[in-house]
Amino acid sequence: MKHKINEKVDNGYSLDLGKVIDDSFEIFKKTFMISGLGYLLVGIVMAVLYFFLFIVVFGVADMANFVVELEVMKTTSAYIIGMLGFTVVYTALIAPLNAGFLKLCYLAKKNQTLEIGAIFEYYKGKYAKDIIVGSIIISFATVCLSTLFELVGLSFLGFIVQIILSWFTILFLPLVIFGNQNFGEAIEKSVKLVVKQPFHILAALVIAFIGALLGFIALCIGILFTIPYWPAMTFALYDNIIGVEEKSIIDEIGTSEFKL
Repeated sequence: MKHKINEKVDNGYSLDLGKVIDDSFEIFKKTFMISGLGYLLVGIVMAVLYFFLFIVVFGVADMANFVVELEVMKTTSAYIIGMLGFTVVYTALIAPLNAGFLKLCYLAKKNQTLEIGAIFEYYKGKYAKDIIVGSIIISFATVCLSTLFELVGLSFLGFIVQIILSWFTILFLPLVIFGNQNFGEAIEKSVKLVVKQPFHILAALVIAFIGALLGFIALCIGILFTIPYWPAMTFALYDNIIGVEEKSIIDEIGTSEFKL
């Protein structure tokens, strides 16, 4: 697999956008229900954690003033340090889940049984460290650059930076869990692969973003069942660029405990 990835990095590849869209939609049709339930479960847990964290840090009495004071706080060193710390913790918690949603796409591609426990598989096992460390590096860089631009009054450029970093690192997670790359290799090769076909990939991501947001039409709750189109598109991109291989039993050791 590493040789195949290196070959694509060195020599480039062709990418049929129509096929990518078709493949992503086929994956989405198989995964949207169980992925939607997964996002609902994760959303409930994260909302509860955020609520109690807010109460502990700011107190109930300050909740009404928090939103008003937020704009002023954004320029303080305490806020910036706190935001960076929060980014590290949040990313460490959420990154394995993002990998888990890609695993559901892999199972759907192989016509295997979809289990919600697959979403939580990457909290342990050989890929956990690279998933978490690489995701923290990307998120940390994004927050640092965005904050820097915001401090100098160029918030719009900070937003553009976020888009660019997300765009060029879109293949990071699949390169780790399907390509057996460490976090450094996965970040580097994601950038190099996207550079080969940047506009095809950007078009696919724009379509995925629009598709994921369509759930707002259904009284907002529908977003839980359209968000899964994003990992479906990410998986389809990787599958069409590199291709996925069957996992061996050894690769799956340490993950079966999470199956429900």
